[in-house]
Amino acid sequence: SSTSAGLFVLTPVTTKEDFEKSFGDLSTGIPVQLTGKVREPSQQTVIEILGPQAVTVIAPTTSLPIPVPLDPPVSMAEALAYYETLEGMFVTIDGEALAVSPISKYGETVVVLPKHGRERIFQGEENGIMIMVDDGSSVTYTDSTQMPYLVSVGDRLSGLTGPLAYTYGRYKLEPVTPPVILAGAAAQPGITPATSDEYTLMTWNVENLFDPLPPHPTDPPLPSPSEYRVPLEKVAHTIEAAGFPIIIGLQEVENIRVLNDLAEHPILSAYKYQAVLIEGNDSRGIDVGYLVRTDRATVLDVEAYPAPEGLFSRPPLVLHVEVQTSTGQDQLYVLNNHYTSMSEGEEATEPRRTAQAKWNITLMEDILARDPQALIAVIGDLNSYFISAPIQALRDGGLVHVFDTIPPEERYTYIYEGESEVLDHILLNPALMSALSRVEVLHVNADYPLSAPDDTSSRHKSDHDPVIVAFTIN
Repeated sequence: SSTSAGLFVLTPVTTKEDFEKSFGDLSTGIPVQLTGKVREPSQQTVIEILGPQAVTVIAPTTSLPIPVPLDPPVSMAEALAYYETLEGMFVTIDGEALAVSPISKYGETVVVLPKHGRERIFQGEENGIMIMVDDGSSVTYTDSTQMPYLVSVGDRLSGLTGPLAYTYGRYKLEPVTPPVILAGAAAQPGITPATSDEYTLMTWNVENLFDPLPPHPTDPPLPSPSEYRVPLEKVAHTIEAAGFPIIIGLQEVENIRVLNDLAEHPILSAYKYQAVLIEGNDSRGIDVGYLVRTDRATVLDVEAYPAPEGLFSRPPLVLHVEVQTSTGQDQLYVLNNHYTSMSEGEEATEPRRTAQAKWNITLMEDILARDPQALIAVIGDLNSYFISAPIQALRDGGLVHVFDTIPPEERYTYIYEGESEVLDHILLNPALMSALSRVEVLHVNADYPLSAPDDTSSRHKSDHDPVIVAFTIN
C-alpha cells in the first residue's frame, strides 16, 4: 500500500499522569473511535482531539497489530517514500541492528541491518539504510546518567519495536520498551608519543571549554569551580592519550586563563606547555588557541589576522614556532582556524567558509613571500567536509590534506545523524608534507555518548575527535 494504516493522536495533555486523569484507563489494545482534526505539525500527520469527549471505546481490549519489519532501501529518496507508507504504524527490527552513531543528547541513535555488512555510514554515501531510533521524549540530556540507555558506535541493539514517528525532518522508530544492548568494539588505545627525532602537531575542537567566571553565554550553564575541574581533567587525559603533542591547536576555548589552567594541570605540568591565545570577537566568547611544549619548542611569534569585512568572528591565529628534535631544528607556521558553522544550512554558509579558506591562502602566500622555504600547516575545525568547496579552495591554493595518506575508513572526526564525516582538518604546504611521517585520529569522542558528570577520563569530552600528525626533519 502507498498509504499508512497508522495515525498519531495529539491530545491537550503532555504527561502520563495528566493523561490518566483525563482519559482514565485507556490502555494499549483498546479499540476506539476518535473525533478530531487532522493536522501535520512539523510534517507528522496526526489527529488532534480536544479531550475525553472525543474518544469512544467501541470494543474490549484486543491484540495489537503485528508490527511491520523495517527494511528500508539503500537510496534515500526511495527510503523516504518507503517510510511515508509506514508513518504512525507499529514497526519492528527483526533480530539485531548495528549502531552507526552513539545515542545523542536528544535520545537518538542510528542503526543499520546486519545484512548490509556496514559498520559505518560515511557522509556522501547513499544512506537510505539508516534507521533512526528515538527514545520518544522531548528531553535534551546533559549527561549519561539522565539517559534511559546508552549506545556507542558498534553496539548491537535488539528488541526495537514501536511506532514510526516523523519529527525534525527524520522518520524515527520509538521503542515501547528500552532495547537490549550488546557492547561492540573496545575503546581505541592511545597514540604513541613523539620519538626524539619527531615532532607532533594536533588539532582539536574541545567543545565549550569555559571557565567558572562571568561573562558567560546562556548555553551551556556557568559551571561551578568543581564542575570546571572535570572538563579540564578530561582534556588533560585526552592530551595524554594523544601522546603529549609538541604543538596543540585548540578550538572553542574561552580565554587564555583556561589554557593556563590546562598547562598547570598535574598531568601536563611536566611538559611545560605555554598557553597562546589572542581574543577574537565571537558572540559566545569562544576562541582558538595553542598549547606549545617549551621543553621541545620555542614560540617565536603569534598574531591574529582578521580578514576584511568581518569575515571571521574567530580570526586565524598564526603561530611561528621552532621545534627541536635529536636531529636538529625546524621552524614552522601554523594557522589555527574555526570556520563558520553549518547551523544555518550547508549551502547557505559554504560561500563564507570558502572565503575564509581563501583568506588562509592569502596568509600563506604572505608568509612564503617573506620566507620561500617556510613550512606551513592550516589546521582546525573548518566545519567543512573532506570533499567540499572550502577544502578544495585550500587544495587549489597549494595545500595537501594529510587524510590523503590514510585509508578512507579512518577519515572521520565527527558523527552527525548517523553519518561519519570529517570536520577537523590538517593541510600542509608541500615542503612540510615531505616531512610527514604519520597521521592518526584519536577516536575517543565521536563514537561515544555523553559521559557522566564525574567522569574525568578522555572519553567524550567533545563531539569532535583530535587529529595528530608527526614529522621528521628532512
